[in-house]
Amino acid sequence: MKPGFILLIMGIALLLLGGIPAVLNFMDNQGFPYPLPTTFFQAHWFVMVYGFFLLLIGNELLVALSNEWRGTSAPTWLIVPFGILTLISNLLDELNNPLSYYLVIVALVLLINYSRVYLSPSRIGLKPTAYNYLLFYTLIITSIIVSFQAVFGLPWLGLAFPALTIFAVMSRDLGLVLGGKRVNQDEMTLAYVSLALGILSYGTVISPILIVIGWGLSLHSSGIPWSKGRLYPRIALTTAWTWLLISALVQGNYDAYIHSIALGFLFNTVFGVDSVLIDMLVGITGKRLSVKPSYVPLILLNLGLVMRVAFDLGISSPLLLLSALLQGIGILSFYVLTFRQVIPQMRKVDKDETLIVKGERTTRS
Repeated sequence: MKPGFILLIMGIALLLLGGIPAVLNFMDNQGFPYPLPTTFFQAHWFVMVYGFFLLLIGNELLVALSNEWRGTSAPTWLIVPFGILTLISNLLDELNNPLSYYLVIVALVLLINYSRVYLSPSRIGLKPTAYNYLLFYTLIITSIIVSFQAVFGLPWLGLAFPALTIFAVMSRDLGLVLGGKRVNQDEMTLAYVSLALGILSYGTVISPILIVIGWGLSLHSSGIPWSKGRLYPRIALTTAWTWLLISALVQGNYDAYIHSIALGFLFNTVFGVDSVLIDMLVGITGKRLSVKPSYVPLILLNLGLVMRVAFDLGISSPLLLLSALLQGIGILSFYVLTFRQVIPQMRKVDKDETLIVKGERTTRS
């Protein structure tokens, strides 16, 4: 089994370990009428950010992007230690050992060191773009944030890592998922800076203003709602950006703010750019894959999140007890439905076939 695939499996395992207890805890906090197991695996936010998302983003940098930029993935001797460090850091955090943060920093340093290759021309002579630089800067910013968190905590700062990575990726990959739409990279860079400052200044009066500015600039530069291309990613990404705007408007409620970004923005984006996940699997397996999306995960996730925010804002109804459960099922069903289609193809499809994502021939630029 290739190291990149192991990283992917580890990431999904941590997603389950961090997500399932969180669902049960939130249902218990809502007053679920029956006892629920709420005392196991309490490191929810750390596992999601520095477990699941760190492995997902690390896989993109060490495998998918590396195959595109260098023609080969990162060496096994680098991928394996990165995965081990990430796994051990999450286990230590569950044990309330502060060394967990320092192992995350070491894992990030490995990514930073390897990502220097993206600041040089590619194997076919392509020059680095905003995408390359923003990914690199995101890793540096995140390492500083983790150093700060090792002393002061403040879990909400961790949102900057996956959120800024998405803005970096969007500066290039939106062209793939939105039918060749050209993204204004200068404007996207300004949006990136504004979002970074908005997240880092959470709790101040300027934070929602900066997030709204970042939202507006990124939406204008990408043209997501009015772009051409496939309907599914347009709906998912428009929904994601809607939740990003909502996060700025509900900052007075911590849970609503955190999960508007963590679930609404991040996971709707993951759903919408599932072609990036396919690219990752192509990089791991060398095979050409196709996936037909389902709207079921999208509907379940967002219905559950609307119910959660309604509860956070003071609305009371027994139906809202289903909010966390619907969110969890939505996320889990996305990966189940995706891998249900992908795994058989990983065994059968010829490597020389044209890459087809959801019935359309695509190329990576």
